[in-house]
Amino acid sequence: MNTEYRKSLTGTNLDYFDAREAVDAIKPGAFDTLPYTSRVHAENLVRRCPPDQLKDSLIQLIDRKRDLDFPWFPARVVCHDILGQTALVDLAGLRDAIAEKGGDPSKVNPVVPTQLIVDHSLAVEHAGFEEDAFEKNRAIEDRRNDDRFHFINWTKTAFKNVDVIPPGNGIMHQINLEKMSPVVHAKDGVAFPDTLVGTDSHTPHVDALGVIAVGVGGLEAESVMLGRASYMRLPNIVGVELTGKPQPGITATDIVLALTEFLRKERVVSAYLEFYGEGAAHLTLGDRATISNMTPEYGATAAMFYIDDQTLDYLKLTGRTAEQVELVETYAKQAGLWADT
Repeated sequence: MNTEYRKSLTGTNLDYFDAREAVDAIKPGAFDTLPYTSRVHAENLVRRCPPDQLKDSLIQLIDRKRDLDFPWFPARVVCHDILGQTALVDLAGLRDAIAEKGGDPSKVNPVVPTQLIVDHSLAVEHAGFEEDAFEKNRAIEDRRNDDRFHFINWTKTAFKNVDVIPPGNGIMHQINLEKMSPVVHAKDGVAFPDTLVGTDSHTPHVDALGVIAVGVGGLEAESVMLGRASYMRLPNIVGVELTGKPQPGITATDIVLALTEFLRKERVVSAYLEFYGEGAAHLTLGDRATISNMTPEYGATAAMFYIDDQTLDYLKLTGRTAEQVELVETYAKQAGLWADT
């Protein structure tokens, strides 16, 4: 972690990294012209980028250039049990190899917090009016996956920085949205935005909270687990202005289907979409999550919304602590990630 541009976060005992000052030092007033995605990446660079690469990397964001790869250090890795298990098997194998050479295998752990959600094993064989259908299906799942689940449970205690969500709790994306994302982290005395990679194409579901989350393959997820940067070039960032507000009888499904038709025609392949405007402000977080969840259907990489009062209302609704909600608001407003900043 760097030290330059580290400042006190007003009203808290935490610090934050002032990306605005770093960007404006290169080009005065430039931070206010950056889209949301670039602001989050700028903070990530100021906090984590090697100092000798920082200026050139920030210039990529400021001037919208794409001639240089810059590092991105996601705060979390989220995996479902299929690809996540494969990555942990690799780490277990690495432990065996180190032990054979006389080393300490316990030193092999994910560097980045890794959350594994077991949600890809359920086969529905009982349904309809069976009162105990859920229990029967879960029993079948446990029986068929006994060896896999035994290994996964072992990883929970054997590795540091690994959290396992057992089967029967829901799907990866919904759990990530409702429970796992803090939106703003507080670690080692520093507040910073939540960002993540996930091993599923619908990982951008949590973009609705203002969290940059992209789907990756198992190898890239494993690389991030081990603390390596994910190098990238500035993506094509496309603003999508939503006007008006949903009329009575119009559902999130209606909106997202219309958006899908429109965005496919606009060929937003691999783009980072940013939804803004009066229409975005009138969408509940649930509506936004429906839109973000369809990111792969647009052909895009991410579908972002700014942090605003709707975000805070959802965090309260889903049981985040009052202190966490206050931190999200304070940080977003001071760091330039609030909707009207």
